Formats: sequence, C-alpha cells, structure tokens
Amino acid sequence: MLSVLTWNVWFGGHRFDERCPALVERCYRADADLIALQEVTPELFEHLRAAPWLRDYQLSDPDGSTLGDYGVLILSRHPLHSIELHPLPTRMGRSLLVADVAGPDEPVSFATAHLESQDDAALRAQQLGIVSRHLARRHPRCLLVGDMNFADAAEPETSSLDPAFRDVWSVLHPGEAGYTVDTDVNLMRWQVKEKVTRKRIDRVFARGGLLPTSIRLFGDRCVGGDPELFASDHFGLHATFDYQRSS
Repeated sequence: MLSVLTWNVWFGGHRFDERCPALVERCYRADADLIALQEVTPELFEHLRAAPWLRDYQLSDPDGSTLGDYGVLILSRHPLHSIELHPLPTRMGRSLLVADVAGPDEPVSFATAHLESQDDAALRAQQLGIVSRHLARRHPRCLLVGDMNFADAAEPETSSLDPAFRDVWSVLHPGEAGYTVDTDVNLMRWQVKEKVTRKRIDRVFARGGLLPTSIRLFGDRCVGGDPELFASDHFGLHATFDYQRSS
C-alpha cells in the first residue's frame, strides 16, 4: 500500500504562530509515505525542517532554495530520484515539481503543482497541457496531486489533462461534494476572505496501475477547539493506493 497527502498549507500570515505548529503536527499525524505541500513559505519550511519526525523523510528541496515566497515541496519516506522543478507559464510563479519514487513495492512518479488561481481558465489549461505532456514521458505509474484551482468537469481545464489520469475522489466518492475550500466549515477562511466559497479544487489524479482504496478530507477540523482557527484555508486530501503488479 502507498499513502499520500496533498495540502495547500496557505502562505497567509493570519494567526501563523498558532497555525504553524498545527500544520507541522498534522503532517506528522498523517503518517503518509508521500506528502506534497503547496504554498510553503520559507518560514514554514524552517519549522518543518526542525521537526524531529522529518528525519524519516527525504525532501525534494533540502534547503528550501527553490521555494521563493511560497512554493511546492515533496516529502518522501522512500528514496527520491530525478527530482525536477519545471516552471510553468504564469503570472504567479507556478511550477510543476516531479520526482521518481523508489518504492515501497514498485517505482512511481509523484508530481505536484499549484495551478494559476482566479478566473484564468485558459492559462490553467495551458499549464495542464504542459504538465500532461511532461508526465507522459515519466513512469507509467504516476500520481499528480495539488491545488489545481479547477473543479470537476470544468472546461477548458479538464480537456487539457491527460485522460489516462483518474480523479480519485470521483472514483471513490461519486456524487459527494468533497469541498476542499468550504467557508461553511472553515470559519477562519470566511473571516479572512469575507466571501462564501465551496469548491473541490484540490485534487488527486492517478494513472498506470495505482488502484485507489481510500481518499478523505484532511485538516478539516478546527485547531484547539477554536472554530475560527484552522491549520490552513484549504483542506488537504489523504489517499491510499494498492499496486497492480506489472506482468
């Protein structure tokens, strides 16, 4: 079995001193083989790197030099090979991060991205086309995770994604909303943004003999009993997979 966490951990400074320990602790409690984080700031990176449990993980960027103001990061319990960061056409510093993971049973390519936000579907579609073409050259067994900033069936983004990828939430929970941004629950986001938002834009896509067995929202409970404090303005996704053996 392979377990995966993806989470947009929010670059915002709102109550960071309280949110940060919760973010680090919840990443630890996820007990995931692979972790993909988006919007990692240098400040959060230093807190992550100082956590004792991080000794069990290899980082895609051990010193945080590629993060910029906020970026993408992979943590893996298994050896990472061929780690590549590919800039995407963007006005927001977006990139595709991909690494080949050696194990636990068979190799897998693991990729994460934070696609363009706001009302820029055409640019997201362009980014997805580049992502799809690049990942087509990677290992057939592949995961693409992250904050995709488009909902299920949205166009033109959906048509720009390699159709070999399956949306794991839709496979396992058809018809369930699965909102990863939800101001009805996350009162902190409502307090900061003052805008009602309910959408499933954080996604887990799989192809090539990775059989999804579970997926659930993660980080969707408030911190310390305070209904206006959450670890992030997004909920993450925790998923597990079995391997379809190669013949």
